[in-house]
Amino acid sequence: MADPAVGGGETVPGWKRIFVLVCASTIGTFIAHGLLYPTLPLYLTDELGTTKATAGLVVSSMSLSAVVVRPFAGNFVDRFGRRPLLVVGPFLMVLSAVGLLTTHSVTAVLMLRLLQGAGSALAYSGASPVVADVAPLPRRAAMLALYSLFFYIGIAVGPLLAELLISEMGYQAVWWAVGAFTVTGLVLALFVPETGVRSGARSTLPLRHRVFHPSTTRPGIVWLCIGTGWAAVASFLSLYARDIGMDSSEGLFMVLALTVMATRFFAGGLADTRGRMQVALPSVALLVVGITVLAAFRTPTFAVVGLVLFGAGFSGAFPALFAMVVDEAPEAERGTAMSSFNLYYDLGAPIGGYGVGMLVDRGGFGLGFGAVAALSALGLVLLPILNRSAARPDPTPQEPPLSG
Repeated sequence: MADPAVGGGETVPGWKRIFVLVCASTIGTFIAHGLLYPTLPLYLTDELGTTKATAGLVVSSMSLSAVVVRPFAGNFVDRFGRRPLLVVGPFLMVLSAVGLLTTHSVTAVLMLRLLQGAGSALAYSGASPVVADVAPLPRRAAMLALYSLFFYIGIAVGPLLAELLISEMGYQAVWWAVGAFTVTGLVLALFVPETGVRSGARSTLPLRHRVFHPSTTRPGIVWLCIGTGWAAVASFLSLYARDIGMDSSEGLFMVLALTVMATRFFAGGLADTRGRMQVALPSVALLVVGITVLAAFRTPTFAVVGLVLFGAGFSGAFPALFAMVVDEAPEAERGTAMSSFNLYYDLGAPIGGYGVGMLVDRGGFGLGFGAVAALSALGLVLLPILNRSAARPDPTPQEPPLSG
């Protein structure tokens, strides 16, 4: 077991190899996610006859199981290490892929989506602390940004492959591909060594802090607001593409993913050199403009423009907000804090799925995406306010601070 000086990258033997393995495992599981983003809404509405609201609920329901899993997962990796969840998470996703091959009901798809959510939350709760463990401290935001870049490679490749498989071979071929990529992610995870220090001690944090770690409150509220936008776009982009007269969605998914890939590592580096807030604020503003364009101008050309702006904004906001959490959290509570941060996205995702789906059913994508733009704008307004409140000391603290 490695016993690194946490966050000090250069002192961890083979840290580059560890980072590559985690990224490779991640790209396998996220290509599987990318395959499902355009496929599930089409399958549910066209083959199973559901409404868009129901399709949005099923697609985003993985966040519901993640809400339950993340607080325990974060505490687990702090106590017992990162590696167990790195393996168990992809294994659960493999089981869900097998289930898709045999099911033909909305309820069954919903149950399998919940299993995918639990597996994804466990895998991410194990993987992201590994990256934070081995990343050289001066490059922490950049390394976290580079790691998250592999999510979007999966989101770029997955929809392209999914649309091709649906048109040529049908939905069963997609389910087989999901299984193949999740198995690949599982196999690669087996080669990642332990990087954390197993304390084995029961957490002394109150339950409310294990669920919502104090280091995550300010960036987490903003993450909830803008994460709802990502959930809505990811859940409905395949249906949105057809609504604006396009034959398929792979081109739009590719634009979104390529934009994120082109800007994510650059944005992470800026967050290291220029400051977290200096990157987060304009990034959230860019995201708000992008999703407003998607809502107001529903044509293929404006869809590309909106997705470029939205993708660039999301790309810059995530590593800056995430690095705020890692900077503030005590090292012994890093896994808990990182899981807690992503819990805010999990809480917002059902709003972006089922809530936006209901609005789309009633008033079209202008209403649905317009509501998400308004919520993201709220995050933009709150970000500097919350940041100023963080700079003011609490004159009457109720309990000892958890971070040093």
